[in-house]
Amino acid sequence: DEFSFLPLVHDIIKCMDKDSQDVHQVLNELKNKFQEMRKLISSMPGIGVSPEQQQQQLQNLREQVRTKNELLQKYKSLCMFEIPKE
Repeated sequence: DEFSFLPLVHDIIKCMDKDSQDVHQVLNELKNKFQEMRKLISSMPGIGVSPEQQQQQLQNLREQVRTKNELLQKYKSLCMFEIPKE
């Protein structure tokens, strides 16, 4: 509901149908909600990263996962020594 603009648009249409004076108040609410969403979007992490940079980061992360999986498989295949019980 916090990110939905539809209820406010619906309220604006209802006010206009009734020739209500509340339409200005509802329009201001919609304007404020847009401003809040712009602030939220601009503060999101990675918003300034280009699609090419995102692809490069994704490729780097996939390479790290592949390397770590290879290492994990290598460690699993090593001989395990039994630890003597005391």
